[in-house]
Amino acid sequence: MKFLQKNKTKKTLKSLQLKAKLLVIFSALVLLSCEDRLGEEVYSVYYAENFYNDVSTAELGMWGVYDVLGTKDTYGENYTFYMQGSTDESRHWRHDFNEARDLLANYDQKQGNLILSTVWFKFYEGVARANDVIDQVTVLRDKLQTKEFPSKEEQETLDGYNNVLGDTHFLRAFIYFQLTKTWGDVPLRLHNPTSFEDIAIQRAPQLEVYEQIEEDFLTAISLLPEAPFVKNEMRISKSAAKGILARFYLKWAGKPLEDTTKFAKAAEQTNDIIKGGIHSLNTVVAKTGFGGEEFDKPFPQVFKNYSDKVFDYKESMFEIHFKVIGTYNPDGGAIGSLYGVNSKTGSFASRSATRTIPLPTFWESFEEGDLRKDWSIVNFEIQADNTFLDVGNFTSKKLGIGKFRRYLISGVENTVNMNDEEMSWPVLRYADVLLMFAESVNETIIHGGVLPAGVTRSEAYDAVNEIRARAYGSSDENLTVKDYEGFKEQIEQERSWELCFEGVRRNDLIRWGKLIKTVRDTGDLLHAGAEDETYYKFNRNADGIYEIHSEYTPARNIKDHHVLQPIPLTEISQNPLIMITDPTNNGFSN
Repeated sequence: MKFLQKNKTKKTLKSLQLKAKLLVIFSALVLLSCEDRLGEEVYSVYYAENFYNDVSTAELGMWGVYDVLGTKDTYGENYTFYMQGSTDESRHWRHDFNEARDLLANYDQKQGNLILSTVWFKFYEGVARANDVIDQVTVLRDKLQTKEFPSKEEQETLDGYNNVLGDTHFLRAFIYFQLTKTWGDVPLRLHNPTSFEDIAIQRAPQLEVYEQIEEDFLTAISLLPEAPFVKNEMRISKSAAKGILARFYLKWAGKPLEDTTKFAKAAEQTNDIIKGGIHSLNTVVAKTGFGGEEFDKPFPQVFKNYSDKVFDYKESMFEIHFKVIGTYNPDGGAIGSLYGVNSKTGSFASRSATRTIPLPTFWESFEEGDLRKDWSIVNFEIQADNTFLDVGNFTSKKLGIGKFRRYLISGVENTVNMNDEEMSWPVLRYADVLLMFAESVNETIIHGGVLPAGVTRSEAYDAVNEIRARAYGSSDENLTVKDYEGFKEQIEQERSWELCFEGVRRNDLIRWGKLIKTVRDTGDLLHAGAEDETYYKFNRNADGIYEIHSEYTPARNIKDHHVLQPIPLTEISQNPLIMITDPTNNGFSN
């Protein structure tokens, strides 16, 4: 089955999102995301039990779950920008505005932070929608499965139901994965409440949540098609689900649960993807044609595709899509406008007011000849007259994240709302699969686990070297380390260089038990030797000291409990049982 053509896909996406929203409007489940949770007529028998009656309505419900991920409340802005950054790679540029997003991004959040509340309720809205689809469509599917000799039409319907259930089990697992790695123990709701009494629920132990996530992922993988046969490019494939499951297993093997048997499971999933031969790195690296010779350095096609709205499943295995319709766009993204390259109002790039700034220490960490340095971080901005301006080596706070270039979006200058655009967000790339494979193989060996048949540490070296060949434009930059510790350190560094600004660094540091120390050490590097160790600038003085004109507040603010977020006060006020197992609220109410 071929993918939809690009233009047709955009129209289909717009139609699907509008239809999904109509379903949400008429579905009582949407009330779960509001403060006024349940009324007398919340769970209408018509909406809950009679809406789903064929594959089309089942798919409509499924798209309603995808829609939760493609909003500014989650991956379009709030979850991506303010809850995943401020590590050793980047910082949030505002530290003295005292807005909820600024406080959150600088480790100064409180239990009443509104961004936290928004993300929490949006994710649980997704859980509620997924529960509805799974409960209702499973009944329809099971009825057909009882037929010993289904007709061709019945078999196609059965396949359609199974495909929807594959997507939806994946989405529920994926959302719970984000919830538990962000908040630890969380309420585990697999069926939607039907009364006020059902609303109050305690936090489930993290292990119980993990076990349910694993069950949902495995169910999804058993039902999903391979990438070339996915019905729509916005839907998840079998191999992409395996890749996210591998990421989940690595988290399970790390902090806080540290079940090291899961390293072997991650190796199994990533090995299946690699040996399957469906996916590969996109090795095209070419100039974009913008900015002139000085600024138009080679740029990977895989990142340009996110601006061009071109879906290449071979490397970009799972990405989240956004849609701009008019002036108010809750389904629009702000990847390029708030997370990319700075550009002035009136330029052909419309406007980009970047809020996440790469750190000079990260810029300098790249090895000589590593092309990822220039395509990941840019030290230029676009002026109102469309000229490119060199801002120097960290002399401005407006350095850009080069992977997400709004100026490459066709027609972006005509966007009505300058903060909205449709650049896709990469959740999983094949490069990550290769790095996860290398890490899981290395760790499985040291922890006495059993590797997949035929797999050796040599294959793990090859996986990393495949990535380095693209990064250096040559296969001559192979790794030289051969021991466990050296390879472990190299993998951790390669993950930062290859996956920087893609929303994985913070969780990597947490599962490795390194977040707090890394942020503090980064602060020490930036402040070292300065007369006033509170401030620094994005360039070095004659003594080699960084002099950055804005305070690096993450290092000052971060505390041991910042590996998790506090349960929002809005949730606590409606569900007091949630505090029973942990009155400290992940250490934020001490």
